[in-house]
Amino acid sequence: MKVMREMETRIELVKQFTVKGYEMNGPVSEIPKLWDELNGIIEEKGATPEDSFGITLGMGNGNFHYLAGIDAQLAEGFTDTKELTIPEGKFIVAKVEGGVGAIPAAFDALLRNPDVKLRHSYGFEKYIHPIGFDGYETEVWVAIE
Repeated sequence: MKVMREMETRIELVKQFTVKGYEMNGPVSEIPKLWDELNGIIEEKGATPEDSFGITLGMGNGNFHYLAGIDAQLAEGFTDTKELTIPEGKFIVAKVEGGVGAIPAAFDALLRNPDVKLRHSYGFEKYIHPIGFDGYETEVWVAIE
């Protein structure tokens, strides 16, 4: 697959961390509304995350079980949330080029990478938006051995 050679990847070892946010179980078309809800609460509460996370908890029959959240320590005072702990371990990471619509292809390329052995854990999108900068970068993270 040509995409694999062009996609730059790196390996990251992360310590366990907890994400707190809002979840949904429905069609992928509902995900933007979830992000709108999270971003509205972030603004209302004056939270200042420099990254946020989109975690697919499961999928099937056209539905996504998905969590949009931020580091749990920055989400104090958020109500009706779900917390999810990402276990410590290694991840293969790739920057997503081409916007949100390119996320599935980036995940697919990482999942098919013959040079790594997948590990059973959560894969996630990481949106990096440093304070003082407009816009964000998107990365996909897949757990590996």
